[in-house]
Amino acid sequence: MSIPKWTIKGVVEDFDTCGCCGRRGLKRTVALMPLDADGNEDGTAEDVAYYGTSCAATALGWRQGKVTDAARAAQVERNQRDDYARRMISTYAPLESAPVRDVARVYYSRNQHRRDMGVKASVEVAKLLAEARAILADTTTGPARPSRIEDFRRYIVILSSGGQIYLVRRVSEEETARREQAAAAQRRADEIRGSVLVVAALDSEAARTVAYADELTREWNAKAWQAARA
Repeated sequence: MSIPKWTIKGVVEDFDTCGCCGRRGLKRTVALMPLDADGNEDGTAEDVAYYGTSCAATALGWRQGKVTDAARAAQVERNQRDDYARRMISTYAPLESAPVRDVARVYYSRNQHRRDMGVKASVEVAKLLAEARAILADTTTGPARPSRIEDFRRYIVILSSGGQIYLVRRVSEEETARREQAAAAQRRADEIRGSVLVVAALDSEAARTVAYADELTREWNAKAWQAARA
């Protein structure tokens, strides 16, 4: 069986011209990464070709519908990787300025089995952050995504009486609106006998992860937010 020359990386809306036939004005194109003779990816984002679905189908020897389904599935996988990366950065990036003992406490609290394996927390956190930043810097199917602490935004998190997240909402940039948000959140928390947290993260899902983390994680999260805006 012949080895395909391309693999689908996802769907792209930033390129509206087919790199094969030159057709313009496409709503979206399919990102194709070249493969080597062994079927492994052979290139970087600069080597990716952007084809319309019909040309992509011809290049792959597939039906057009199969190309569309595969491109959407690849994009879903890419989005999931991005979500993971944002959670890791929002949780661990603030710890880069923390003492080694605090890094260890946070990492092992989330990865107890790794302590038993003799894994060094500071090394693993550095690896996690490098991987997460590389994921968000990948421009295969779109521009690089925010990944710095300076890109964090604050989120109000309302917790139920049982400690479950009831609501996550981004904090307004405007001072008056911010005070009104805080007051409204506290009223709602009082109504459900819950509590209010304010955390910093790359998006609302990452804010959930930070909110559910231990107090030390949230302490360094707050310190990093303040330092980034000093």
